[in-house]
Amino acid sequence: MLQCDTSIANPYTSESQRSRVISENWFRSFGYCLSCDSNELNPTAANTRASDFVCPRCDQSYELKTFGLKPKRTLVDGAYSSMISRITGGHAPTLMLLERSASWEIRGLTAVHSTFLTPSVIEARKPLSPSARRAGWIGCNIRLDLIALDAQIPLVAEGRASRPEVVRAAFQQFNRLGGINPTARGWATLTLQVIRSLGADAFSLDDLYRRELLFSSVYPANRNVRAKIRQQLQILRDMGYVEFCGGGAYRLLTKTAEF
Repeated sequence: MLQCDTSIANPYTSESQRSRVISENWFRSFGYCLSCDSNELNPTAANTRASDFVCPRCDQSYELKTFGLKPKRTLVDGAYSSMISRITGGHAPTLMLLERSASWEIRGLTAVHSTFLTPSVIEARKPLSPSARRAGWIGCNIRLDLIALDAQIPLVAEGRASRPEVVRAAFQQFNRLGGINPTARGWATLTLQVIRSLGADAFSLDDLYRRELLFSSVYPANRNVRAKIRQQLQILRDMGYVEFCGGGAYRLLTKTAEF
């Protein structure tokens, strides 16, 4: 199951083409939908932007990325305008980050929940130079370090596959965030990421205030960060992610799944 068939790429000489063909063939055979109980994912049409596979039952899309070692901070992606368009249109893909060995054994497969792809984690790269074949084209980076670890869900870790029912439960606890406007959702998901980084389920409003500079670095135009933090806590409370305990004390209700 975790060993890729490399013979399918024999007709190709380009390493990037070989990598794409091998990884997509494996994912087509063993991938499954995380948002519903479908065990089948269909490849999208060639050249579909920001999407490689789609669930035939619930229409959840997936973008597959393959690495020798999964990046921790920044993920290089395609066109900035395409990704922002999909996010603001409510069609952000779930990222599937595949790690493989030199012999094409799958060492890791991590899903990054689509609701955590918001404009605030998409970083525009510099336009290509006038002498480039695609002069002026602007790509993007995805800031994985601004995405809560809870939203980065392992399907395979250290060469061991997780149980699909556990993976789906971990994924689906964040589906509720999809009802929030993508720009507003960026604040909610960042707040959740900061809460989780505190390292304890119990936390206080002052704990988040002490991270004010982080919020300001992501949203430099906002001049009232503390009020925004309080607003996000109300949203997360109403959606069942945190509990208000009184006196500025809170408790995180979402748990990291046991894989």
